[in-house]
Amino acid sequence: MNHYLYKLHHHIKLYLFGDEEQPVRCAGNSGKIQHHKSIEDAGACLQNEALSMGKRIEAAHHLGVLAYTGGYVSGTMAADYIPTMAELLPRQDLVDEHLVTLLQALSSVCYAHLANQARVCHLGVPAMLPIILTHGSPHSPLVKRWACYLMDVLCINNVPTIRALACTRGLQGSLEAIAEQDWDGWPKNHAAILLKILGFWPADKEADLEDGGDEEEGEMSGPTAHAHTP
Repeated sequence: MNHYLYKLHHHIKLYLFGDEEQPVRCAGNSGKIQHHKSIEDAGACLQNEALSMGKRIEAAHHLGVLAYTGGYVSGTMAADYIPTMAELLPRQDLVDEHLVTLLQALSSVCYAHLANQARVCHLGVPAMLPIILTHGSPHSPLVKRWACYLMDVLCINNVPTIRALACTRGLQGSLEAIAEQDWDGWPKNHAAILLKILGFWPADKEADLEDGGDEEEGEMSGPTAHAHTP
């Protein structure tokens, strides 16, 4: 795992667990069975339209945790519920707290899982994210930073998505505005990274913006402090 992917891994781990170390694999067949059953239960709650939006978003959070901690097979199981998360993402009735949690869940499900990444892209999620980032968007800076983070995850080893985003009108201006914001507490300034990945900036431009703040393990508290569990 290269240095950049390690930072992404550590960032998601902090969002899920804070500074407390947690096992990332299930021990034994019984543990795996229970883990997979928990994925099915969370997915069922996510898809249950009779539940409140808060309960469904809470289920998305649990699904992201389970997919991320359970390994590749668990991530594959969670793929069955990606369409529901993609369907919820553009809904106008989502409050920012819920939108942050949904973006986090999608990031967790897609992390280091190219098949899930491809499915999310096929469902049009990359095209939804620039809308969140626009200057006229009503969403908070935290929502926009997490949208940048998910976009960054979706660009990893994904040339078609990079090309599509690079052609998105107005995206460069949105990313430049967000790159100038305070990314303190994040391991990287993901808006600045996207500006380079998408070819809007040369690779050597504004290198200082790429670092979000103190990268020491105990200091990356910004996203963790703001992460919302409904």
